[in-house]
Amino acid sequence: MNDVTLTPEQADTLKKQCEYEQFAESMLESAKSGNLREFETALRETKKTVVKNDDHRNISREVSEWVDNASGIFYSTDIDKDLNIPDKRYRSKLLKALESDGIIESCKERQGKWRKVENVRLKVAWWEASGNPVDIKFPLGIHEQVVIYPHTMIAIAGLWSSGKSAMCMSIATLNYGIFGDTIDYILCSEMGPNRFRRRLMSGDVDLEMFKANVEVFEYAGGNIADLIRPDKLTIIDYISPQDEGMWKIDKVLRDINDKMDDGIVVVAMQKPKNGDTGFGGDFSAMVPSVYISINDGIAKITKAKEFSEEVSNPAGKVMTFQLRNGFHFDSTGVWHRKADEEELKKYPDKWSKQ
Repeated sequence: MNDVTLTPEQADTLKKQCEYEQFAESMLESAKSGNLREFETALRETKKTVVKNDDHRNISREVSEWVDNASGIFYSTDIDKDLNIPDKRYRSKLLKALESDGIIESCKERQGKWRKVENVRLKVAWWEASGNPVDIKFPLGIHEQVVIYPHTMIAIAGLWSSGKSAMCMSIATLNYGIFGDTIDYILCSEMGPNRFRRRLMSGDVDLEMFKANVEVFEYAGGNIADLIRPDKLTIIDYISPQDEGMWKIDKVLRDINDKMDDGIVVVAMQKPKNGDTGFGGDFSAMVPSVYISINDGIAKITKAKEFSEEVSNPAGKVMTFQLRNGFHFDSTGVWHRKADEEELKKYPDKWSKQ
């Protein structure tokens, strides 16, 4: 067997290619004592081992970076797909290590499902809040029944053609200049620009004044929360997350709510004939602080987190109305509860401020 002479450069290269210096030294001694063919075979095997170890080291770093950029729920297969990981057992070992470090948590209901642990604590500087409500106007004197603070969502759930779009347009025209800015009106309904213009004209609206104070946008798909400007009045007419399932309306509304700072969002939505909440049921009422339900000629305050000290809790109160000239609401009664209608007929003056 012929000795193999290595140049210093070759020896140094071999050392650098190996993960452990001790292993490299061992391979060097083995190579020096053998012939050229044995050395080349040993070198190939060494490179295979080194490549494998290098892959593991790189995968460890890549998996950690992938998890750092993740949020919420993810699956092991998501990582495999994005990083093209061949060794699933090694990937599982890495994820288990991240779980031990408290970075992720295994979801027990399904193997390979993980949740990013979100342990960021955002301190609320409540003492810096003004505590002042927003001077916003609603048709039917709803603003006299409830109190609206900054960072509030108001939901309007209505039957088809019951007046939810009319209420959205009425809110827009009643609040020119609110927050010292224009109002964002996001049009998601089947109402196109021609019908929208005709509705404005039927309401005797100064079109130039409306144009100067209200910016109308057409929803083109995607995450509607991305369209929210945090410190403005935004009106969404109307929202219908059918592609995701109506029961997921809660997440859609939470995403919108998270985009707000001191602004206000009014969200209209369709509702079925029975019940006071929109499609999605109680899931649609979890985020809004004020919830208005509209049936044919009847408005109901279904939910009111904050209300005026001058009135009793308005939740459950109803008022009859007539809709005229596109979006003008004329009240035909007072705010009251259904159970009190007989007393209302006998003593109408008692209910004038209730």
